[in-house]
Amino acid sequence: MKKILLVLAAVTVAAAASAEGYQVNNLSSKQNGMGHIGTAMKLNSESLWFNPAAAVFQDTKFDISVGVTGIASKATYTSLPDYTGATKPVHYTSDNKLSTPMFAYVNYKPLDWMSVGVAFNTPFGSSMNWGDDWAGSQLIQSINLAAYNFQPTVSFRIGKHFSIGGGLMLTWGNFDLSRSLLPIGADNAQNQALIGALQLMPNMPSFISDIFTMAGNRNLMSLGIEGSAKMAVGVNLGAMWDINEQWSLGMNFRSKQIMKVDSGSIDLRMIDDPDISQAIGQLLPLLGLDPTKLTSAVVKTELPLPASMTWGVSFRPVSKWEFAIDLQYVLWSAYDKLDVQILNPETGDPVLALPVSEKNYSNTLAFRFGGQYHACDWFTARMGMYVDESPVSSDYLNPETPSMTKLAYTAGATFRPAKWMDIDIAYGYVNSADPERTGSYPYVNSVLGIVNEKLQAAGVPASQLTSAVTDFSGNYTARAHTFSIGLNFHF
Repeated sequence: MKKILLVLAAVTVAAAASAEGYQVNNLSSKQNGMGHIGTAMKLNSESLWFNPAAAVFQDTKFDISVGVTGIASKATYTSLPDYTGATKPVHYTSDNKLSTPMFAYVNYKPLDWMSVGVAFNTPFGSSMNWGDDWAGSQLIQSINLAAYNFQPTVSFRIGKHFSIGGGLMLTWGNFDLSRSLLPIGADNAQNQALIGALQLMPNMPSFISDIFTMAGNRNLMSLGIEGSAKMAVGVNLGAMWDINEQWSLGMNFRSKQIMKVDSGSIDLRMIDDPDISQAIGQLLPLLGLDPTKLTSAVVKTELPLPASMTWGVSFRPVSKWEFAIDLQYVLWSAYDKLDVQILNPETGDPVLALPVSEKNYSNTLAFRFGGQYHACDWFTARMGMYVDESPVSSDYLNPETPSMTKLAYTAGATFRPAKWMDIDIAYGYVNSADPERTGSYPYVNSVLGIVNEKLQAAGVPASQLTSAVTDFSGNYTARAHTFSIGLNFHF
């Protein structure tokens, strides 16, 4: 039965993992305080990520930077009234755990015109927890996704003012998520349709339909899935023109990577009610959920990590002040569809065909601005802001990570207790550009789909069946607070 349930859950794996917001920008405590800018700035070892070309302008032999960011996020969902206006809106608030993206950069400059370094960070991730019994539990209950990147890098200065650099991005990851197999509530239209379809099936015990009433607004059964992705390889390339003491220009390109998931482990959780659990146990075999039929099946799917291009300019009017602007173009259109395959591991033939899920993400722009003031040898203050477009249209807005155009404000500071050491702190507030966003997401009731197929095979006309596809609609808000701390050593 677990393999059949894996089939029903496989689509959720990549769908949840690829929600907007899985690109993480909190990869430097200094830059977190400046709106995440840095493409045209000389950031020493931290340039390994923001623009590898700038690392060669490091002013010491060694530079080491490590840090972590805590992201406290919250999303809300408000249901929409039905067309009669009779249904009162219901509100839900997510209970997300603290996300902690981290980074570590080490850069060594053996020659005046060359530097080498390594970077480790978590450039992609997502965390969302709506609970087991909320209205959208059939789409997502909880998800935790993390991608890790290791990047060896080399940088060269050509002449006095121009430099190039590149790194090899080696990225891997892991995830865990849970979702309900059925919508919550006996009066839910999809559950009513399922009850009606079950009553048309021959040899179906009459009490089976009572399990929805007995459960009330409790989740009947959930799937938990966890797994890991193979290592993906990409490149991080940069160029920098340090025009003069006042102006610098930079460009950074990160290539697309494909995260490949071959399999995952499944945990099936039943409602904590013996009578209902027993009834579900009798229902599943009648739906053909036989564990012996797919015991050797494997699940394969791919998830793109999109390419991006960033252009930056830095301006230093006087020695104490520096301002910078970044414009980033993210090629989210790489995520146009999701194809999940259920295969025989020996022959590679499909065991069960699943429809391709259309995603139709759009490319986006992010505008970032920030500045810093070197007040004295031991203190630097920073501020910044950014606007980051959502790649998701309202027709595909979903609760895995509610996608909003982000508007954020940041502030930070550096304290230097010793000549060779910096302590960096930063805070950011992330909100949506609009107070709330209304949208819908096409939901497929997989269990109702199985029942419909059996009824059609038994000769029941399609006109008597209810479609297993419906829209999950509502209003969303999302916001987050970020807190970052880092240590920088240079000698």
